[in-house]
Amino acid sequence: MTLADTSSRAGVVFKSLAAAAGVVLGAYLVWGLRSLIVPATVGGLLAYICRPLVARLERSRVPRGVAIVLLLLVFVLAALVIVNRIRAVMPSDADALELRIRALYTLNHRYEALMGLDRPLTRGNRIYRLMHDDLDPLLDRVGQLLALTPEERAQFVASRPRGAHDAPAGSDRLVEYERANVETLERRARAALAEPATKSAPRSLAASAPTPAAQTPLAALGDILSTWIIAPLMFLFLLRDTGEIKRGLLRAVPNRLFEPALNVLADLDRALGDYVRGLFLECCLLGLTVVLLLTLIGVPLQWAIAIGIFTGATNVIPYMGFAAALLSGLAYALLAEDIRPPLPMVSSENFVIWVIVAVALAELLKNVVYEPIVLGGAVNLHPLVVVIGVLGGAVLFGLVGMLLAVPTITVVKVLVSSTARQLKAYGLI
Repeated sequence: MTLADTSSRAGVVFKSLAAAAGVVLGAYLVWGLRSLIVPATVGGLLAYICRPLVARLERSRVPRGVAIVLLLLVFVLAALVIVNRIRAVMPSDADALELRIRALYTLNHRYEALMGLDRPLTRGNRIYRLMHDDLDPLLDRVGQLLALTPEERAQFVASRPRGAHDAPAGSDRLVEYERANVETLERRARAALAEPATKSAPRSLAASAPTPAAQTPLAALGDILSTWIIAPLMFLFLLRDTGEIKRGLLRAVPNRLFEPALNVLADLDRALGDYVRGLFLECCLLGLTVVLLLTLIGVPLQWAIAIGIFTGATNVIPYMGFAAALLSGLAYALLAEDIRPPLPMVSSENFVIWVIVAVALAELLKNVVYEPIVLGGAVNLHPLVVVIGVLGGAVLFGLVGMLLAVPTITVVKVLVSSTARQLKAYGLI
């Protein structure tokens, strides 16, 4: 073996080790800065969404900087409006106590009716006999979350009209609900004690662990700003960029690969931009559809809007929008008391069924109409690839992995296919 061959092999080994070290270092940095991934991604995706708008404003003789600032102000105002709307529907402390009382009463009442439970809560129908080992512990945990602590019960009693707690039965519905909740918890505790020793009784209300001290609003705002300040910066710099990033990448490419690399970057930019803009429009359409359908079956507008926003926001993760709409819709259907649907075929008895129908119809419209028209050919991935990618991203990186699974798979797919096509077109392979 000649000296030149030895030197060549040593150079290959050195480059391979350097590349491996770079990959390891990059993975370490990504893991260390993972809290910034979601804000940076949000800023980058918003920039991709707004690039056509900036170009259109520039064609209308609006300076690029002014157009970017206007779009940023629009997003800030929209965020403020959404936050104010959320704050407007958020219950006060007293309303939150009343909501928990109603929710726990309705949950216990409907669970007992569905399972055909007797008064001591020890015998039920066939469904209960099959599933009570799994459902009873879950109901115990939910009950512990919703039940009032002694301090909260004292606060609730103080908020009621004087003498309401000693009034005859039926004179104050909320007081009756709270009495029924306490009685149900006691009956469930006695039923749990009657079970075999392998099953532990639910914790008593007095033994509940004290809740940690709440974070002050100023501290919470500081935590949010320290992380999410990167989002508007990404938005501004990516929209302000007029090709410097692309030129910097191309400067590292050899001359004979310049044209193929330029075409690959163009394909990546087009595919990612089409996907992001299409997904944003699809999420908006799905949220509006959920709001409209839930309003038609009798959900109050403010709750329908809240469920629609939640559905549209979670739709960025494949199949999560449907699950979010179904769970939140069923939660409202199970906890709502006075339902006044505008459609005559909808009643309080079949309201849960109509919620399922409305959510299923919204999902059908998304799959049959919105996705083919809005997304089109931007993402042509097999459903199995999407499911495996989302689950794998969740296992490896949690929520961030679920959010970035499909965009990452899309980028890798376009990168591989476009690179192979360009190299073949230029006779390099």
